[in-house]
Amino acid sequence: MTEQEKDLGKEEILDNCDRFAAKHLELLELEREAEIEENKCLQEGCSVKSLQKKGVCIPKLRISSTTTGLFGRTLLNFGTFYGNGSLPTHTISSGDIVGIGSLNSDGKIEIVTSGVVSRVTDSIVSVAFEKNSNFSDLENEDQYLIIKIANDVTYKRLKRILKTLGSKGREHRLVDVFFEDRKPSSCEESSLKNISFRNNNLNDQQKEAVRFSLLQKDVAIIHGPPGTGKTTTVVECILQAISQKLKIIACAPSNVAVDNLVEKLAGHKIKMVRLGHPARFLTSIQQYSLDAIVSCYDGSNVVEELHKEINKIRDKISKTKGAANRKSLWAENRYLLKEVKEREKFIVKQILNNCDIVLCTLTSGSNDGPLKYVDKDHFDICFIDECSQAIEAACWIPLLMVKKCVLAGDHNQLPPTIISKKAASEGLEFTLMERLLKLHGNDIKKMLTVQYRMNQVIMQWPSEQLYENKLVAHESVQSHLLKDLPGIENNDDTSIPLLLIDTTGYGLQELQVEDDESKGNEGEADLVVMHVNNLVKSGLNSADIAVITPYNLQVDLIKSRLGGKYPKLEVKSVDGFQGREKEAIILSLVRSNDTGEVGFLAEDRRINVAITRAKRHLAVICDSKTVSHHGFLKSFVNYCEDKGEVRTAFQYEKEIGHYPSIKQNTTSTKTEGKKSNARSKKKEETKKKPVSKSQSLNNASLPQKSTFHAEEKKYIEEKYEHVIADFINSSEVSLTFPASLSSFERRNVHEV
Repeated sequence: MTEQEKDLGKEEILDNCDRFAAKHLELLELEREAEIEENKCLQEGCSVKSLQKKGVCIPKLRISSTTTGLFGRTLLNFGTFYGNGSLPTHTISSGDIVGIGSLNSDGKIEIVTSGVVSRVTDSIVSVAFEKNSNFSDLENEDQYLIIKIANDVTYKRLKRILKTLGSKGREHRLVDVFFEDRKPSSCEESSLKNISFRNNNLNDQQKEAVRFSLLQKDVAIIHGPPGTGKTTTVVECILQAISQKLKIIACAPSNVAVDNLVEKLAGHKIKMVRLGHPARFLTSIQQYSLDAIVSCYDGSNVVEELHKEINKIRDKISKTKGAANRKSLWAENRYLLKEVKEREKFIVKQILNNCDIVLCTLTSGSNDGPLKYVDKDHFDICFIDECSQAIEAACWIPLLMVKKCVLAGDHNQLPPTIISKKAASEGLEFTLMERLLKLHGNDIKKMLTVQYRMNQVIMQWPSEQLYENKLVAHESVQSHLLKDLPGIENNDDTSIPLLLIDTTGYGLQELQVEDDESKGNEGEADLVVMHVNNLVKSGLNSADIAVITPYNLQVDLIKSRLGGKYPKLEVKSVDGFQGREKEAIILSLVRSNDTGEVGFLAEDRRINVAITRAKRHLAVICDSKTVSHHGFLKSFVNYCEDKGEVRTAFQYEKEIGHYPSIKQNTTSTKTEGKKSNARSKKKEETKKKPVSKSQSLNNASLPQKSTFHAEEKKYIEEKYEHVIADFINSSEVSLTFPASLSSFERRNVHEV
């Protein structure tokens, strides 16, 4: 489907609620089928080892402990079967539906039961089970595996809300605005009395966004590019709404984003409840979990005693042999659970109806969870943070509970994750935020443009490419560098904001693996480790560094090299680092091949996220020739050459060693005129000296590096310049250099 056809498809469903619901039910079904098929293929067609490499399976586990959660949920904690070591790299996270199983005699996976992941640490995966699941068949002494399976709960909730939207949507105020039956409206500015801002550090734009959000009657959108304080602005909006005695539900598509809101609200005197599993919350915000508030409520001591009795029975069950004896204990367990549920139901209803704000993920806002105890029309306004990461159907779960909403996000960052390419292309990936901006334009939007994260050199390219060149670096970050931090050396690495390490021609090709979705690059992994070591030697704390890469296989390769050397260093996929920031970011783009294939590096928003995580230093490691086959990436490479410092992998041969696949064919390393000219202007010292001049935005260049003075080196440089010049002027189509060339000669050939 062409881009034009995509746009036409989206236009068709913009202004009709019934058709929207019907279309998205179809798309949701496509996504569901793709998810089921993917899981089926994984389980039936792959070995456990292969599933583990994909990150969807964790083998060789045992039950390390058992506890009871709210509403009688049983929590089983799984750790490594041998010892108490760290779990292998995986993609399983809180909220995932997982199967618990083992291998049969034929080596095939047999699922015993399934549950919901409530918490994940380096060494433990905690899984919650409902009473009707057969988790009691699991034995403490046996070995198990956990495998990610299709999420039936989320699918059912999304399907139910779309059916509700289709049948009853016209009865709802927001539906008229969201499907163009009515224009958005706002209150007179005079109706908004002088605001006393809770946060005195808000800039004028942020304050204006708060006023705008309060004045809008139906919908307001806060567009927050990276580092502009979007969530800080949303928090101020929430506090102002609470001061107006409004009841609020605040949501986000992920638990991480919800936790971020809770953490920022925690310092204020408001009645706040966080729905979800408290075991995975930060210690500082656990007091706001529903479980914690229930435990402090009047009458909760009776509930606590019942839980203790249930845990005693569970302990007996785990030690009891024989199905008949266990069956009797489970009957007693069910009786106590029923009494616990009735008491907890009363307490939860009181808590939720009397609080100022409820916070949860979008799909947790469904009325089949604790919110079923909330009075009808209880909530006045819904805030959705990171709205651009959610599919629209998920947003409607809380939206149908309220009269007004404030959406915050950045549609130039990562979209929701969609498995089905067909569903994505036909509109499932098109978010509510994008649709409303297309429908109503700037009338409902305020954009934040002052950013407090990135050095201006790091910021400028994404600003030009994606934000209409509107981003402005605050003076506090405009020129900040690593060397400005206490205890950091002033050297070649810490005095530059932008570094490109170009591997073109050095033979660091990506690994050829069976799984097309998983790529790795051994050489780039070595360069990453080298640069991490250099930054740490310069005095930078490893906790202030993050390594980001688009591929999980590359995450594993880098982690395996670093081992436990820097336990506070984070190595993540791009998707796993959205919303985060570090003083220094090292980005490994991985792709290096003869055909110019870049895979999902072609997703511009993914590249934007990767680049905009850095505060003072961004180091990009890539094969510029390969990635430049994509126009967006080519633009970034050109920007690095103009405003950053460029080094080649040849300059690090001493650190990373010689790669036998180095190509000496000059046609493969020859670059565009500007790049070639920049490199021919200056020769380098043996160690990491820049290939191109580093410029700031005001064209102030870094000090010039010293050049080679040895007569022998000068002779070699001139020799190969003549050899290559003669080749260019000849009719020959290839030029091969002997393998006996020294490292200096190879580097010289590459630079010429």
